[in-house]
Amino acid sequence: MIIAQTPGSPYWAQVLISALGLFGGASGLGVLATIAVQRRKLKADTAGALTDAALALVQPLRTRVTELENEALAVREELATSQRELQELRATVWDLSRTLDRWREAILAPDATMRRIQALVTEEERRVRNQRRRSP
Repeated sequence: MIIAQTPGSPYWAQVLISALGLFGGASGLGVLATIAVQRRKLKADTAGALTDAALALVQPLRTRVTELENEALAVREELATSQRELQELRATVWDLSRTLDRWREAILAPDATMRRIQALVTEEERRVRNQRRRSP
């Protein structure tokens, strides 16, 4: 505020100029306060937008990872099934090889007769039937 009155200038003009200066300074402070608040809001909005963008990028990746995990689980199950089937096939081949060796021995034996070979084949068929009954 102006304390001394200058000649040629009315008192009310000085008061008016002082009041306008005071309000102008207050509005300047108001503008600065508004800018500070808007800056914080802008930072929060920017952080929110970045978070939304990151989530938008991550969601398809999560979906794809879930799909790949399901596919991997299915492949593991198929592999386990295939390994069981392979084990069963190996056991069958081993049994058939033993049967073939026994028959070859019986056929090539010096004292081989048709009755002995037929008895061996009949016995082998009976053994296989019994095994199939025991297996589920």
